Amino acid sequence: MDKKQIKGYCTVAAFTVVLYFVLSHPERVGQVASASVRLLMPFFIGVVLAFVLNGVMETFEKHVFADLPRRFPRRAGLVRPLSLISTYLLVLAALVVLGWTVVPQLGESAITLGRNIPAYLNSLAELAARFQHEWVLPPEFYEQLTGWLSGLADFLLNFIAEFVPYALNFAASFGGGIVTLVIGVIVSIHVLLTKEQLLSQARRLNRAFLPPKAADSIASAASVAAGTFRRYVSGQALDALIVGAVSVIGLSVLRFPYAVLIGVVMGVTNVIPFFGPFIGAVPGVLILLMADPIKAIWYILFVVIVQQVDGNIIAPKVIGGSVGLPPLWVLFAVTVGGNLFGIAGMILGVPLFATVYILLGRAVRARNV
Repeated sequence: MDKKQIKGYCTVAAFTVVLYFVLSHPERVGQVASASVRLLMPFFIGVVLAFVLNGVMETFEKHVFADLPRRFPRRAGLVRPLSLISTYLLVLAALVVLGWTVVPQLGESAITLGRNIPAYLNSLAELAARFQHEWVLPPEFYEQLTGWLSGLADFLLNFIAEFVPYALNFAASFGGGIVTLVIGVIVSIHVLLTKEQLLSQARRLNRAFLPPKAADSIASAASVAAGTFRRYVSGQALDALIVGAVSVIGLSVLRFPYAVLIGVVMGVTNVIPFFGPFIGAVPGVLILLMADPIKAIWYILFVVIVQQVDGNIIAPKVIGGSVGLPPLWVLFAVTVGGNLFGIAGMILGVPLFATVYILLGRAVRARNV
């Protein structure tokens, strides 16, 4: 028996032992995994922030401070720090504007909605009674409608009752979250300042411990994944921002109640492909159905128009073929990702499946040559 066979048997044996331990002690493995996630969360946040903000920083480097080395050769090393500072100042300015304009209106709309829910439900009940009297609705239909209104009232009241303690708990734990976020920001600063060095170290580790062919395959897959996620995240975020802004402005101009609240929900849910517009429209329809049923009908028409404009004009310009995935596979990725991991799976399933799709396509073409 040669050394290669012995090494293979040892690898299989070690994998078998680890698999047996995982299957026989799932609770302990879950506890270790949960503790590891909490411990590494600041670093994960930092890497994600660096990944998202890297494009903005590169824009400053290429278009704002690109002439600095030519004009001031001794200050060439300041291009990266100045670009990084400008990036975070831009993010801070956006957060300040958001905090001064959108957040107070969101809070006010939510509080007003919570106060007016009982009155809205009574109005709906009176409207249903009037329809029954004028249109001579069947008793079965009236009973179903009354049951639906009662269920809706219980759901909304329970949601408000559960949301208040949740908000208090969130506020109580906000200090810890702030510490984690601050550490994550510090990590992202270090990652952005030394990204070339970190990438070089990753490449050296990759080639040091893997065979050349496997190292090249992993490097190629990582490059495809990084490019796909970068294009997808930037495109979807910009598209959602445009849809949210257009929705808030349009609903405000048309004097819809709770325009800011409904428009922000439409923008946030628009990051989910295919199902996002429908998910975002449901809360708006329910809110307007209670506040003003006629407005709810016009709101549905408004959503259809906005989504048609977004799907045919905005999204193709902003997102285009950012992930190179046919619509059928986008639907597949959203459905499977949502069933497995919820909202996060619906959002991240598309770039993940697109990476697999591109790599699989390359492998198929290589074998057919």
